[in-house]
Amino acid sequence: MTGIGNIQLAWRNLWRNRRRSAATILSLAFGFAAVALFAGYTSAVYVALSNAAIHAELIGHLTINRQGWQTEGKLHPDKYLLTADEIRQVQAIVEKRLPGARLIPKLSATGLLSNGKSSTIFVGAGIAPADLDLLRGPFRFAPGALKEEQPQGVTAAQGLADVLGLKIGDSASVLASTLHGQANASDVDIADAVNTGNVATNDKLMLMPLALVQDLMDAKGRAETLTVLLPGEGHADSADVEGRLRDMYTRPAPSEAQSVAVRDQLSADFKAAGLDMEVRTWQEMSAFFRQVKGMYDMIFALMLSVVLAIVVLSIANAMSMAVVERTREIGTLRAIGVRRSGIARLFVNEALMLVLVGTVTGLLLTAAVRWGVNVADIRYVPPSNTQSVPIYIGFDLPRTAFAAGVLAVLAVFAAYWPARRAAHHSITASLGHV
Repeated sequence: MTGIGNIQLAWRNLWRNRRRSAATILSLAFGFAAVALFAGYTSAVYVALSNAAIHAELIGHLTINRQGWQTEGKLHPDKYLLTADEIRQVQAIVEKRLPGARLIPKLSATGLLSNGKSSTIFVGAGIAPADLDLLRGPFRFAPGALKEEQPQGVTAAQGLADVLGLKIGDSASVLASTLHGQANASDVDIADAVNTGNVATNDKLMLMPLALVQDLMDAKGRAETLTVLLPGEGHADSADVEGRLRDMYTRPAPSEAQSVAVRDQLSADFKAAGLDMEVRTWQEMSAFFRQVKGMYDMIFALMLSVVLAIVVLSIANAMSMAVVERTREIGTLRAIGVRRSGIARLFVNEALMLVLVGTVTGLLLTAAVRWGVNVADIRYVPPSNTQSVPIYIGFDLPRTAFAAGVLAVLAVFAAYWPARRAAHHSITASLGHV
């Protein structure tokens, strides 16, 4: 029997028991669609999480600081802060290596925030207002921005403001230590208050203008970290909320391989220039992204395993029943000269056709559900977020193709073994089967 004849016969055999074939195809289609939809959803979540890490967590694409700052910077701040001259050198290297990239200096401060009657600790993140707008990218029109016209204006975490009973427009005082251990105080105005969405930071965090933090710490022109924003990022000029949310789910951030390549190039440039700098990628900086991605990857693997087990058992059952029902047919085919391998190939082709039809049906079902969910604007509040976001389902081609490939391989095994056993029966026994 030729290959084409084998395929044609397998296709006809597939529909001899339409009800069983339809049930198997539907189970395969629903299972495959579930896997494809979850893969598309997690793919969109990864894109959104990466953009949130870069823009909402203010991590940027790369972070540069003096070597050893992570472990010794708080103990010896004066020794590990970058000077204005070093910042200019780093700026020149970054501009040469990454034309169009933006370098954003940051300086943090810790101390006490007081309303005049009581005080509580605060952790301040100092950044220039214009740089903050650029770094926030798709979030630049959300609450929490700093303003150039308010040099003393700060954005306090909602929990921190509530502890001291501060409202937007109120004044307060901050007390912190300078680089040399002396106490320094300054008045601030509560320009805005936002919920960080994180219990650990909502009662401590405060965004402050970089110049204010530098004056407070007696560190004029200095910074502890330099954040790199790659070209083409952060220029969100539109106030269209839906457009920004769509970008969050559809505009992928640089991959880990791309980030590592740029990191290594900059590290080599700094070393050649005699600068002892450490460069970290946004993937290294965002523990939340790594943890959530690892969790979703594990859930996907578990879900894929369960769906594959159910679908493969369904295919195996359909093929086993077909083999038993067609034992006499197998004997007849063997009697007219069809080899054992031809019998096995016939049933394997039937299983592959089941997978093909089921996968195509599953893809159509995936496309329909994906379109419906994306249009329906179903919203939820994700972890570490303060506002609802729409559920968006993308399309993850690599993982969807992987699932289809695994299904095809397992279907071959599910059909091969019962067909092989039947093909090895004696012709007379097969012809006399009842």
